[in-house]
Amino acid sequence: MVFLLRLRTSQGMKRLLFRDDSCTLEDLMLQIKDLTGISPVDQKLVKTDPIKNKSIPIDVRDVRMPIHKISLNKGDLIHLKESQNVRAKTNHKPKKKPESKVEQPVKKGPHMTFKAFVKISGKPTIPNYEDFLFQPNRQRSVSSYAPNVHWKLQRYRHTDIISFPDPMVLQKFYRNSLPELKQGMSRIGIMFGRYVEDVNPLVKQNVTDDLKRQKKWDFDANGVRGDVYAIYEPPQEAQKNGARFLTDPRQEVVQILAEEMGLEAIGLAICKVKAKEDPKGFQTFLTGAELLQLARLQSVFRDQDGFSRFGCVLIEQAELIEPRAFAASDICVALEGSNLLDTVEGHPFKLRCKIPEGVRASDMPQFYIPKDNDMSGGTHQAKEKIKTGDPFPIDFLTVKIIVGQGRGLHGLMKHIEFPLNGTLKDLKGYMERHSGETFHQKFSDFNLILNLPDFFEDEKDKECAVEIAACIGKRLEFPPELCEKLDIWFVKKSLF
Repeated sequence: MVFLLRLRTSQGMKRLLFRDDSCTLEDLMLQIKDLTGISPVDQKLVKTDPIKNKSIPIDVRDVRMPIHKISLNKGDLIHLKESQNVRAKTNHKPKKKPESKVEQPVKKGPHMTFKAFVKISGKPTIPNYEDFLFQPNRQRSVSSYAPNVHWKLQRYRHTDIISFPDPMVLQKFYRNSLPELKQGMSRIGIMFGRYVEDVNPLVKQNVTDDLKRQKKWDFDANGVRGDVYAIYEPPQEAQKNGARFLTDPRQEVVQILAEEMGLEAIGLAICKVKAKEDPKGFQTFLTGAELLQLARLQSVFRDQDGFSRFGCVLIEQAELIEPRAFAASDICVALEGSNLLDTVEGHPFKLRCKIPEGVRASDMPQFYIPKDNDMSGGTHQAKEKIKTGDPFPIDFLTVKIIVGQGRGLHGLMKHIEFPLNGTLKDLKGYMERHSGETFHQKFSDFNLILNLPDFFEDEKDKECAVEIAACIGKRLEFPPELCEKLDIWFVKKSLF
């Protein structure tokens, strides 16, 4: 008949099986060695008395003693206590691994491409808070309350890179902003360019893996790049925490000519004075007013699915220009679209949740942000609920975008020098400076093209502005008929 004992060790429970109770203590200790690897010399065995509820050490001096003579019955529990020698051997400090000279892989950023996110998790659903807050006769249920807002970065971005094929575009905008920067104000502009698919440049390299198998690049996960070819600076009012657009009488003309050049508004450009760093690590680049302005523009420039690739490039006054790029998260656009966000006086880099007219405070969404003693800039997960109207940092409502120069790309405009609101006198001096160039090269200036409708008084001549814009956008030389019309007009205005 099999004789069974239970053994409790630091590695867990074990079972000891013997032929009968006539087996010796030596057989017991050898079987423990086979199970745990601990030699009999280092074994300390203790049995438990269930009646008296106490531990009794087992005398192992006579290893030839049968098991039944040490009061071990079938099914009893034995505890194996390791000696100090065993603990010293097993609990030694691990040796430090030699430092590898191989470079560690660079950590990926917090945002993936929108295509990759949709492929993994499906198309994101952005709530429309007006459906939850402005329904007069709705049934009260869990699903009828507005979704809460948590401190969590958006996992994807709609535009991955904003590139400048010609860095002079950015430098010209910076020089135009110097008067405002001297007064501590900011200046804004609209970036015009084109969206293209950003294919990984390593696709054509390393086409096989270690096993010589053909690699299949996932083209569905490619990103989106916005190439900026010009920055338009509309009428505006300079302010400290973000400039404000004024009514632009040229807005329709700019849109028509930009479309003829194959360009569209792809972002907001901001030039401002550098702010002090936040002691708790929160961002001090975009102010709350600028983020709300960006969210409103993204709601204007969005696709049929309600998503926007519109972004923002920020330039801070410094000896070395290091542009940064951001976008408002989809949840930020939804909150601003429902008029639920507002700036905070005295806290330019914070926002607050406001209650729209006709909405009860109990129906408002709850905001969960990092605790007040969090010194990590929001990277820690500990959050607390704030009251409606209390200020909160805006880091989690922003999405970071990469800024690049665009290697291998060529600017669309040959010149970036004509004034925004130029006159015929400016045009004459401009043409004299570039008298040795062709018409295509002379008119390859974004601000000059925008001023052409004001220079051409006759409606037939104004049609030339549209034709010029189309040739510049397609990088084509002007047709002879257009060159003849321009020659006649220049002679008429005595510009030659």
